Amino acid sequence: MATIINKLIQKRELIILIMMLEMLHLSIWVDFGSIISRSFMLSHLGLFLLWQPVWRGDEKLSIENTILFIVFTLALTFSLNLWLLFAWLILLIGFISGRVTMDRNERKIYVIALGFLVLQLLFACVPGLANVNIEHKPLFYILLPVLPILIIFFPKSNSKHHVQIVDFIHSITTAMLTSLVSLGSLLIMFLNDTSYFTALTQTSIAIGGFIICITWLITSQSRFSGVTQLWSSYMLNIGTPLELWLTELSRFSERQQDPEEFLKVAINGLLKLSWIDGIKWTSIESNGESGQITTHKTFFITNNITFTIYTSNRMGGALHVHCNLLVQLVENFYTAKIKEKILTQQAHLKAIYETGARITHDIKNLLQSLQAITSIVTHDTDGASLKVSQQVLKKQLPNLTQRLQLALDKLQTPQDQNKEEVYLKDWWEDLKKRNSHNKIIFQHEMDGDPTIPVDLFDSVVDNLLENIQTKQMNEPEIEITITLVCNNDMTCVLVCDSGSMIPIDVSKELLTNIISSDNGLGIGLYQARRHAQKFNYDLKLANNQSGRVCFELISKNDKY
Repeated sequence: MATIINKLIQKRELIILIMMLEMLHLSIWVDFGSIISRSFMLSHLGLFLLWQPVWRGDEKLSIENTILFIVFTLALTFSLNLWLLFAWLILLIGFISGRVTMDRNERKIYVIALGFLVLQLLFACVPGLANVNIEHKPLFYILLPVLPILIIFFPKSNSKHHVQIVDFIHSITTAMLTSLVSLGSLLIMFLNDTSYFTALTQTSIAIGGFIICITWLITSQSRFSGVTQLWSSYMLNIGTPLELWLTELSRFSERQQDPEEFLKVAINGLLKLSWIDGIKWTSIESNGESGQITTHKTFFITNNITFTIYTSNRMGGALHVHCNLLVQLVENFYTAKIKEKILTQQAHLKAIYETGARITHDIKNLLQSLQAITSIVTHDTDGASLKVSQQVLKKQLPNLTQRLQLALDKLQTPQDQNKEEVYLKDWWEDLKKRNSHNKIIFQHEMDGDPTIPVDLFDSVVDNLLENIQTKQMNEPEIEITITLVCNNDMTCVLVCDSGSMIPIDVSKELLTNIISSDNGLGIGLYQARRHAQKFNYDLKLANNQSGRVCFELISKNDKY
């Protein structure tokens, strides 16, 4: 017994709907217009108040709405006639057909209820208006009450949408079509002097054919694509032209770089719509409200923002879909702004990391030069050697000071590339002076003297020399050769050593990825190649054979 009661409680709304429809049937078919019929109509209106989809069950009715409903109830009960019944049935058909449902079973329930009301209108109300006696009237009296009873056998809806929503566009369309069928049937019956069933059949076929034609015209299968575009444009532009709104959002996005500021501006843009009175929102980093707070509110939840939109009237189904589209557009732009901000921060950190990694190698090269100079000074004790040491110091210390200052500048402005350029011949002579104490063979073929980015050439050559000198610890007999080639087609620096070849598995990823290696060929060459690409140069492994390992820094506009 308790189980049955619990099931009935769970289906409370369906039971109210069934009783409401049954009371309406009894009011129409049991001595219509009598005291008993009016009593059934009063019960029907009371049940309608419990079921109605206009106000929520926990919402307090205003004094105006209460007085309006009381007056309507008294008028329909005490002045009950066929024309009032006709108007009330049309209104109920609009409410039932416009009910927005998310569950398939719930949709079937309201289809049954809609069919019951349409049959009551066509076979009870309309024939009474025309004083037409229909055949088998008792059959309708017995069979029509069976339709609402079928509703109780449908399972309870699992939909989480407790707030009832009515699509007023759908409601008005269905109500008008039903009125057209019923009144059109009467008109054809009187004009053609036919039976009511014949006129009803002819009207239903004509209107059904018209609806099929309209449906075919607005579908993508038809050749009249212009009609489809007009219909789609109309559905998207409910309340505001969608194209104008997209243009506004794009303009807001260009003007506001901060995501939260963009969100505030976009919400102020939404408030310009005539049917939106106020908005509350909660985003990742902020929350607030704008506009006027009304009694009718609708919630929209996206990935990063929660919106509460306040309107003067309850939002219908079509407008709800349209508003959800606008909210999703705002959320997509907002998410893009967040990602743009994160990418900007990551780009800045990446620039700092790459600059730091490159400068680390520069400092290691400088330290190596200082160690070489220190070794010369500490080992030379006689007067002649001291003079040689002083000359080396005069040549090398200014260059070391300049390179240290350059490294400090890059640390202070990691995103700015040093674009200082010098003539190629001057750089070449300076390179030979800096490495005069090393056993390096210098070769050159220069047909011109273009300007080059000194920071790039110094960084790449010093990095390659450092790797070779690390390699010399295990292979002391290695010879180093630096070759400079310059002509109208290219500028190329080739740094070669006579040591062992680089392992194949290492050479494949040497310049394209960061690798783990014990001989110094790690992140340095990867960073050097990325640095070269920013100046339209390329660093590549030109030769990898035992006895000849060569790296080449070459301009990308070469013709070979």
